[in-house]
Amino acid sequence: MTNIFLHSFLFLLIFYSHGLIFLKKLLKTKTNYNFFEICLIGLIVTLIISPFINLFIPLNNLFILLNLSFLILFFIYNKDIFFENIKFNYKLFIPLFSLVLLNIYGSGFSDDIDHYHYGFITNSDELNTILGNSFLHPLYGTSPIWLTGHSFFNFDHSRLTDIHILNGLLLLLILSTFINELFFDNKINNFFKKFLFSIILFIVIKYSRIKEFGIDKPAILLFCFLIYCYLKFFFINKKSNEISNNFIILFLISITIISIKIIYVPILILPILIFFKQQEKINLRQNYIFIFIPISIFLIKNLSSSGCLIFPFEFTCLEFLPWSNYAGSVEFTFYNEVFNKSWTSYKGDLSEVEYIKNFNWFMTWLERGKIEILEYFFTLTFITFISYFIFKGGEKINVKFDILKISFVLIVVFSLLIYFIKNPVLRMNHHIFISLMILFLLFYKSKKKFIRFKFLAKYILILAIMFNITKNFNRIYANDFRNNSYEAISHKITKPQKKFLGDLEYYIGWYGKAPIGNQNLANKNYKEVYFFKVIY
Repeated sequence: MTNIFLHSFLFLLIFYSHGLIFLKKLLKTKTNYNFFEICLIGLIVTLIISPFINLFIPLNNLFILLNLSFLILFFIYNKDIFFENIKFNYKLFIPLFSLVLLNIYGSGFSDDIDHYHYGFITNSDELNTILGNSFLHPLYGTSPIWLTGHSFFNFDHSRLTDIHILNGLLLLLILSTFINELFFDNKINNFFKKFLFSIILFIVIKYSRIKEFGIDKPAILLFCFLIYCYLKFFFINKKSNEISNNFIILFLISITIISIKIIYVPILILPILIFFKQQEKINLRQNYIFIFIPISIFLIKNLSSSGCLIFPFEFTCLEFLPWSNYAGSVEFTFYNEVFNKSWTSYKGDLSEVEYIKNFNWFMTWLERGKIEILEYFFTLTFITFISYFIFKGGEKINVKFDILKISFVLIVVFSLLIYFIKNPVLRMNHHIFISLMILFLLFYKSKKKFIRFKFLAKYILILAIMFNITKNFNRIYANDFRNNSYEAISHKITKPQKKFLGDLEYYIGWYGKAPIGNQNLANKNYKEVYFFKVIY
């Protein structure tokens, strides 16, 4: 528990410091963000730059200590921005931090921890990026920056615990941001209240198990933060000279989410619509670097891992690169689609190729996942229904609502196309349900209020939090109040097998020295070019 406390506050300090430096020194924004928003923006900026740093150096203990030393020196000479107008709601932070502590202490590990997550994190901790690391594991080719973030924010001796801490801190910051806005800001639009209350309930009820976070739920939580910032752009008056900064922040959040899960590409609709609506006030010539750098890092991290601009889209692979994994991208795309469309549950005579054609997979997939789909559908319907009646009425119908409707309709349409064509996995696509919930709130309005907001909303939220606390306390009780990360994962690990590829030492299995993979490298070679390690 001591590790959880100390590392949580240490990581929060880094989030906050990086957020302040970006907002006040680089972006030079005049907007007064609160502590939770600054931390989230700091986390997002750190996630964006971490793959570029890892291209040259390992993200090990030494790096995080160097990072802290730099921040201490920076704030010795910049005390004004560190302590300037800090909006920190400790009355909110203390109970939510306690909630998240229970989540962290009572959690096991995701099924992908020994599949590729831990291997990717270990590689980034111990080595700079291996050019062609998708040969070690095809999912390394996707290079999700949330896993690079886990390498950035961990210490070797507590790596497993720190994985949970980063997930827990994201949950803490999202809930704190939304609840702070909902209950402590009386100026917000009534529709904004509906959105915030709905999404808070959904997160508290459905995201009560840190074990299930992996990379899917962090992407969804950041999607919720993106919508929060998008709605604030419309419903909270901004100075005209801040519109450009707001656009940049929306873009950075979007590119971060896409760098975690490429299926979120439709969310680029949001910053694009803002740009076309306010392009005369958005100075890209002055701020092009904030667009150019994230896009460049996104492409570089993909190229370094697989030789493809966007893995696993084979048409983006640059086959002249020695480490280009064109064949691997084709194979990965096919088998990933087969698996996602529930081939393992199919009992018929079709081949894998025929199975995924012409919706032959649909009935098998539906039979396997219909209970989960209905569960999420009814949960969100119930939450939306409650939110609608608590915050009934109060919206002024204007052009803002028309733009919002168009943006969320486009997100739903394009996301559903990706969902049914390539990726019909519900746990990766909660953003579709959330977008549908927002559309319902946008389309269905009334002029009269039905129930006083503060009377009921707080009690419903307290009940939801107690539900979350009870579930996690029961998990801790079932484990005799012990939290041993390695013991919790011991039943999943496989015995490591030491192998060599030229001078490169690697292991097959869950732990051991990096790199970790499960591929046949018999026809691959390894060499070092300057300080780059290359598999080709």
